[in-house]
Amino acid sequence: MTPDDPTPGPPPATDDADTGEPIGELRGLSLTVDERFRGRVRGRIERRLLAGDLAGLLWTSPVLVAIEFLRVSFELFGGRKRP
Repeated sequence: MTPDDPTPGPPPATDDADTGEPIGELRGLSLTVDERFRGRVRGRIERRLLAGDLAGLLWTSPVLVAIEFLRVSFELFGGRKRP
């Protein structure tokens, strides 16, 4: 199927399709995962989340501080008092 030819192509594969004998054998394998491996993976994920949070904070905090300085200066010179 191309953009110029509107005839439908073959239907998309579903998860229930026959995946073949090798995949069926792999599905039956179950390996236990070491707790150290889980800890390492969790630690990496948490480090990336922390780095993302810190990067977001570094981007937003200067803007928020500048807005607060502007607000305070307008309140001081504008004559409007904070309730």
